[in-house]
Amino acid sequence: MEKVIATGILAGGNVIVSNQEEANAIYSKGYFGEMLKGGKLNLALVEALFLVNREKLKVFEGKKELTFDDLLKKAKKEDKTIFGQYVAYSDLRDRGYIAKTGYKFGAHFRIYKRGDQPGQAHSAFLVHTIPEYYPMTMTDVSRFVRLGHSVKKRMWLAVADAEGDLTYYEVRRIKP
Repeated sequence: MEKVIATGILAGGNVIVSNQEEANAIYSKGYFGEMLKGGKLNLALVEALFLVNREKLKVFEGKKELTFDDLLKKAKKEDKTIFGQYVAYSDLRDRGYIAKTGYKFGAHFRIYKRGDQPGQAHSAFLVHTIPEYYPMTMTDVSRFVRLGHSVKKRMWLAVADAEGDLTYYEVRRIKP
């Protein structure tokens, strides 16, 4: 197993990797995060959780190193649904997809087809994670269908159960 390749600092709802060499190493090994001016790397909490769990990243808050559980606890304060997002993000990455945050599209993630690279191709899918017993209304379903259709991407709902298992559903508009 590869050793930790980067160290980051928890800064609000993100983790910042300031060392340019480390930032480039993390980014180039899977397009994690967003490169900032000055060679820093900005990681979303879900990306940082994934990398900490895979022992590729150490995260510090001040001088204290955060374990995966510490970081998850802090992330839950930012977003109560983060664990389900983490489960879906990990599953998608393990299946060979590049997953990036999709907040600007109204979903948790935007997904690139296998072999496609951010900046070289557009994402093909949006994924939004919901808990197993989420009381979804027809308005919610309509919103997801319209969202995917309006940005010309396939829309997947990742339903996470209490054990961390996922079921994916595609929602789309059909014309009879």
